[in-house]
Amino acid sequence: MNDTGGPNAPAPAPAPIPYLDARTLRRAALWAGLLFLPATLLGLVLALSSEAGGVCVMRGTCREIPGWLYATTLAVAGGAWLRALTAPDGAPPTRARWAALWTLIGAEMIFICLVMGYFLP
Repeated sequence: MNDTGGPNAPAPAPAPIPYLDARTLRRAALWAGLLFLPATLLGLVLALSSEAGGVCVMRGTCREIPGWLYATTLAVAGGAWLRALTAPDGAPPTRARWAALWTLIGAEMIFICLVMGYFLP
């Protein structure tokens, strides 16, 4: 028996596949967000393991960095992370979503530099 429906049967519709770029963008944003805390802890350990970091903690001569600067970089990183993570599957991601990914990475790097810079004399 032939289950294909004969020679005049319509071909089955192909299953819609998500755009590979959207998956790549979401995966990169997810990893950038998840690796933020370990990268911050690594920066903190590196700053404390330096001579200047040790002197800063022991003598209390650490640099004063305003708290609003930390909060601003975290808010920018969080907003960019949400923007990059919500790329839909139905269309290729826009340039704004790719820019959000790079904004996320840049804001995280600035935050890590601020954390490390706190321990400089």
